[in-house]
Amino acid sequence: MTVEYRVLGPLEVLLDGEPVPVPAGRGRVLLATLLLRANEFVSVDELVERVWDGEPPAADRAHKTLQTVVMRLRQSLGEANCVRTSSRGYSAEVEPEQLDLTRFRALTALGERRAALELWRGPVLGNVASESLHREDVPQLVEEHVVALERRIDEDLARVTDVLVPELRSLVRQHPLRETFWAQLMLALHRAGQQAEALTVYQEIRTRLADELGVDPGQRLREAHEQVLRGEAPASSVVPRQLPPAHPHFVGREHELARLTEMLRIRPGEPVLISAINGIGGVGKTALALRWAHQVADRFPDGQLYANLRGFDTRAEPLDPVSVTRDFLLALGVPTKEIPASDDAVIAMYRSVLAQRRALVVLDNARDVDQVRPLLPGGAANLVLITSRNRLSGLVAREGAQPVALDVLDQQGAVDLLTERIGAARVAAEPDAVSRLVKRCAGLPLALGIVAARAAYGDSLTALADELEQERLDALDIDDPMTGIRGVFSWSLRSVSEPAARVFVLLGLHPGPDFSIAAAASLAALSPAEARRALNELVACSLVGAANTGRFALHDLLRDYVQERAAELPDEQRLPARQRMFDHYVHMTWAACVPLEGAIRWPELPPPAEFAVVEPIADVDASYGWYEPEHQVLLGVFAQLEAVGADDVLWTYAYSLHNYLLRSSRLGEAADIEARGLAAAQREGSVFGQSRLNRALAGAYMAARDLVKAEFHMGEGLRCDEELGDENGVSNVSRGLAFLCELQGKHDEGLAVLRRIHPMAVNLKTKFEKASYLSAYGRAHHLVGDNERALELCLDAQALYVELNRPAGDVSRSMNHETLADIYTALGRHADAIENCQASVRMLRAIRDIHNLADVLVQLSKAQIAAGDPDAARESLDEALSLCERMEAGNANSQRVRELLASLD
Repeated sequence: MTVEYRVLGPLEVLLDGEPVPVPAGRGRVLLATLLLRANEFVSVDELVERVWDGEPPAADRAHKTLQTVVMRLRQSLGEANCVRTSSRGYSAEVEPEQLDLTRFRALTALGERRAALELWRGPVLGNVASESLHREDVPQLVEEHVVALERRIDEDLARVTDVLVPELRSLVRQHPLRETFWAQLMLALHRAGQQAEALTVYQEIRTRLADELGVDPGQRLREAHEQVLRGEAPASSVVPRQLPPAHPHFVGREHELARLTEMLRIRPGEPVLISAINGIGGVGKTALALRWAHQVADRFPDGQLYANLRGFDTRAEPLDPVSVTRDFLLALGVPTKEIPASDDAVIAMYRSVLAQRRALVVLDNARDVDQVRPLLPGGAANLVLITSRNRLSGLVAREGAQPVALDVLDQQGAVDLLTERIGAARVAAEPDAVSRLVKRCAGLPLALGIVAARAAYGDSLTALADELEQERLDALDIDDPMTGIRGVFSWSLRSVSEPAARVFVLLGLHPGPDFSIAAAASLAALSPAEARRALNELVACSLVGAANTGRFALHDLLRDYVQERAAELPDEQRLPARQRMFDHYVHMTWAACVPLEGAIRWPELPPPAEFAVVEPIADVDASYGWYEPEHQVLLGVFAQLEAVGADDVLWTYAYSLHNYLLRSSRLGEAADIEARGLAAAQREGSVFGQSRLNRALAGAYMAARDLVKAEFHMGEGLRCDEELGDENGVSNVSRGLAFLCELQGKHDEGLAVLRRIHPMAVNLKTKFEKASYLSAYGRAHHLVGDNERALELCLDAQALYVELNRPAGDVSRSMNHETLADIYTALGRHADAIENCQASVRMLRAIRDIHNLADVLVQLSKAQIAAGDPDAARESLDEALSLCERMEAGNANSQRVRELLASLD
């Protein structure tokens, strides 16, 4: 929320740029009085005197009525209310930048009189009816305005003359006895070559002073008269106007333009160094800088200096800053023979010349801090605007530069730019092609400009979109090396160190869309600290983007470019880098899988390549903390492993994603990855791998309620485990088959499946699998109505789980609590049912298994309803509904939960 208070003209209050109504009459007088003494308490007696214009009612009634005026004013101002109360009276509590009067005084104190005078909008408080206010307070403000105007004109007299004459003629009519304006009019006429007219003006004011005041002209008028008589007047300073024309096709960037203007407004008189109108090559930094520079040029009457420093020029080396300084001195009117020979003396003279001026200095396409620092002017009234692909963070730290990072255009901005360049008719004629072009240009103005230039020569937008989708960089590479995509990017790369350049090129092997420091370190065989330094350097020159999450990303076109560069690397560099990246992700994904899986028997992975970063993952939270930001990357790495035929690790990698994808209800992704992992295990001839991937697929299909496919993969998994002689595996799959029978309503068949393996299962040496079997067997008995036997089996299972002391967030133990809750509900023991449901909920939350958690919350709500606690049931169902709506297969479940909620109303 932004609030502005204005008294330098009609009284106004603005909230986020929109006017706020201020009550007429006493309300306006009250607010105006308080704002003229902002942040000072004004006594009640003084306010009564002012509000009633010297004729207040009786004291007791006046004080009560004043309270009513204050109340109505506060109500009217709403969020913009600034009126505060204390035992001393009332005050208007405002920040300095909120009140135009405070800003005017700050600007004039800093010599920014032109900007200060722009704040005046007409007669002070012209819409406030108060004789005492206009008699006692307003004249002082008018005097401050006139003095600022006089001093601004004195400054302008050294630069311009003829344009001042009409303004000064108007001012002497408004202030007929103000000698300074008459003296300034004489000098302006004289310097404009109108000496006779200047002398006539002197005679006019001399006569008027004598007739109306009976006095002679003062010193200022006499000195001006003598200068005119002698023909002496300082020569006008040279005023450079070096700004190139603004780009004719400029769209969007309203936020950035507003931010630049805001910086100028809130930091008057300080050299505002915009080090980061920064971003990748082709993002429109120069266009933005020139557009804004032209908008504010009139605030800098001593002119505008401009230099393209060629920091990333494809055809020339960066400019030497001392040479640029010499050119600036010449532009400022310093004769060649007076410019010193030594570099330090040149820079010192440049700063001295600008120290007493108000100039705008635009330093375009800067390479680094060292190139820019010598060009920073002296004085407190100049403004320096810098564009660079680098962040120039040294200027931010030492010189207080204000960074403005420039990103690519959004969808609408990109369409607007094409419309501006090729016309609305062509854009409307091929909307599908426009959408495709915008997508492939990824919001980069340079790329959009190239497309528009080609379209201007008659290429159809559809043909351009087709070409761009096939060969994006080729379609955007044109003859001009200054504006061809490859040339622009290659010169950015030339500006970084060798380690950073190496990291950048090797990122072309990464699938994206983003990446971690550890991944970059693995690619480049660097330590994480070395990789961080390289990435920070790439971020500083806008080749890589950084997120607050600590991850990094490449712009789409830069990704195309870097993939092209990586493909050109010799095999002895490219293949080891890719292997290190693969090993980083394979081993890290497995490390993240282990806390979710618990104790797991698995063939040992091949050891990671040297320099592949593999970090420990301690618990479930750390697992999810790693999986979630890497989610899309992991799918891309899987595709790359598949493409190079890495079947020996591919099926393990697929399985290591199973629990994460399933528990976060990404069922489609789980089924796809696991099917491809199963194919890899089959190609590799690993029966063990086939067993585990069939089990995983069956779980994914059961969660999605595709029971036919689930049954097929259960059968395949059982066949593999029997071939391996894996009793634990047979027990595991049998439990899955029993659950499948439950989903199909075949409870007797489910019990029979588990009964067949009972002699083997109760003698399993693995306590966890034995406990899980007893739990499933107990559930099967419950489903056929034998609750006493079911309770006995599930309590035996619970005792084994407690003895094992596995992590609290174990799925099998959670399911045992669910079954106990069902049994207790059937036995009418609702408190015990609720207790077991709550235990299951805690475990599922711990492992973030949202799919099963939604089901258990529904089960808990039913137990709470049976226990006579509908409010608690409603809370459980609200959470379950929220979870269902996040799931792929959530629509049917959502409807079921809504129906239960409706039944509680």
